[in-house]
Amino acid sequence: MIKLLVVNGCSYTQVYANGNGHIDLASRLGIVGRHNIPQAASLAIGGSANSRILRTTLKHSYITQVPTLYVLGLTFISRLELPICNPENEFEGAWCNPQNQEFQSRWQHQWSAWDSEQFVETKLKSEVYSLLDRTEDLMYRVVSTISDIQNRGHRVLVFQQADDSYHSYLDNTRLRLFQQPEIIGGFAWRSVTWQHKQGVEPTIYAAGSHYVPPDITHPKPGQHQKVNEYLTNYIQEHKILA
Repeated sequence: MIKLLVVNGCSYTQVYANGNGHIDLASRLGIVGRHNIPQAASLAIGGSANSRILRTTLKHSYITQVPTLYVLGLTFISRLELPICNPENEFEGAWCNPQNQEFQSRWQHQWSAWDSEQFVETKLKSEVYSLLDRTEDLMYRVVSTISDIQNRGHRVLVFQQADDSYHSYLDNTRLRLFQQPEIIGGFAWRSVTWQHKQGVEPTIYAAGSHYVPPDITHPKPGQHQKVNEYLTNYIQEHKILA
């Protein structure tokens, strides 16, 4: 029997958890402890790359002492990370996404803003004709994570939050392993876009913030009722906790 719910992801999941979305989901799924208190935690950090989301999920799954359901909201495939920081803790280690995480105060002495700029420039060049290969690589990381987690008595659900860059490739046979119940919609369903279509209130960004397309703006913290209803129904229908 699952005793704990853990969510992981980037800022979309972090905002969701800040609004106690994970606590509400645990309550809906009956993942509760003494006095009916929901048992839920979040590993999400804004700007995370998918490699970090999967790595820290696996790390937690080897540490925890109780059967756990992991709900993973994956992020943009183009995000990468490098081990260039002075670690704040052993769990997260030295990793940082130089393009999306402003951890400059924690950079190791040999790393500079120029290095980050060069890294991003080289990364963008490498991505021009590699989307299918990068999506396939993510697929194998995801299905391996699912298999490993399940083999040790935990459960997992994976979905995309906002990225649709790879959608035109989803019918390619190289990506066929996305078609399993633990991955919502064969990795085509986008949680944030779906929520906006349901009328969920978006975050209003401060003046001067980076432009975010309307269909992938962050839902406001606390606006998790629609998505949690969807996730609960999906988990029950596909027997994810069985």
